[in-house]
Amino acid sequence: MKLTVFQSGKGDCLLVTGAGGERVLVDGGMAGAYSAHVAPTLGALRAQNVALDLVYVSHIDQDHISGVLRMLDDAVAWRVHDHQVAPGNPHGNPAHKVPKAPRPPEVKAIWNNAFHDQVDKNNADRIEDMLAASASVLSGTEDAQLMKTALRHQGLANSIPEALQVSHRIAPGQLGIPLNAPFGNKLAMVRPNDPAQAVAVGGLKMRVLAPFEADLDKLRGEWNTWLNANEDVVETIRRKAGDDEDLLGNEVVRLIARLTTEAKVLGNRAEVTAPNLASLMLLVEEGNKKVLLTGDGHSSDVVKGLKHHGKLNAQGKLHVDVLKVQHHGAAANIDEAFCKAVTADHYVFCGNGFEENPELDVIKALVKARRAAKPSKPFKLWFNSSSAVATPQTNKDHMKKVETLVASLVADAPANRVQSFFLTGSSFELPV
Repeated sequence: MKLTVFQSGKGDCLLVTGAGGERVLVDGGMAGAYSAHVAPTLGALRAQNVALDLVYVSHIDQDHISGVLRMLDDAVAWRVHDHQVAPGNPHGNPAHKVPKAPRPPEVKAIWNNAFHDQVDKNNADRIEDMLAASASVLSGTEDAQLMKTALRHQGLANSIPEALQVSHRIAPGQLGIPLNAPFGNKLAMVRPNDPAQAVAVGGLKMRVLAPFEADLDKLRGEWNTWLNANEDVVETIRRKAGDDEDLLGNEVVRLIARLTTEAKVLGNRAEVTAPNLASLMLLVEEGNKKVLLTGDGHSSDVVKGLKHHGKLNAQGKLHVDVLKVQHHGAAANIDEAFCKAVTADHYVFCGNGFEENPELDVIKALVKARRAAKPSKPFKLWFNSSSAVATPQTNKDHMKKVETLVASLVADAPANRVQSFFLTGSSFELPV
């Protein structure tokens, strides 16, 4: 088994290749990064008549799903082109231009928990409107915390339509890609009576660690509670937003403060957003090799899923070959207990400095815990970005801090026990 990790903007995009040639695409990163760094590799697979056995979308955030949508859009563009230039098509256009994007591989299956299936279907569009409205208003503030909330809302507002478009693209009327087939075409999750069996993708064994059904039910309730509590508030802000004088008034300040407070309630697990908490997380095994794919999930959910599958030892610990560090190395998603419970030979960080991810404290905690386990061989930190390629300048500056920290950790490690790699090209390969 090997892992190909792509430069993917602020998001995730990885390709798992099994010993038997099975291929699983893990998220798609940002659309622009997908086109620049991922599409050429996938196009080369298509040229060799190699398919993707599975596309796994961890959750609906834009930095994970927009690249997948771009890939599906490219596939549709090529299908339209093929139809237009097909010999004998009386309504075709032989001069139809060849799509600029490389032709993606055939996709045999997709695992994706669609947004409409995670919330009350009648509320999905209203939630999208709510997020867009609040992001628009909050973005006008100079308060750092309110601006951070605005960015989160805007990201969700952008990702929800993309998630819906993915659902349309894979439907029978377009690409006809089977969705969540091993789960009865329903949400991919851990159900109470789940026998904890692995799903086979060729020689790869895939175990769903999260989300749990009860957690999705809770998140659904929180989405809808948040909507009902804030709909009138956002509508009031929207009306007042056109009047600069009113924007200076205490009433709007109070309303924005209430909106921010309500937003923090969403998820309520170290301020992790609801879609992140609903991340589809997997343990991939081939023989005695283990790769842990965590999306943007929370460490407690990872451990809960591993326990469900009986993968923790008597001390409640597991060692894996590769850990894709959750949520770009954000401190809200990981704690010291997790760093000690789940150790790895290779830690993969997907993040380009956006929102100061990977966070320095997370890197320190992982290295401290791994060194405390007294590894018999070196372990390595892999980053899918670097200060050489990160943009804009704020991201570049943070990646420089990450590089400085990592260099000090490597230098401080005895006998070259800590190694590192920062990506400056389109991808790197990690043999498992």
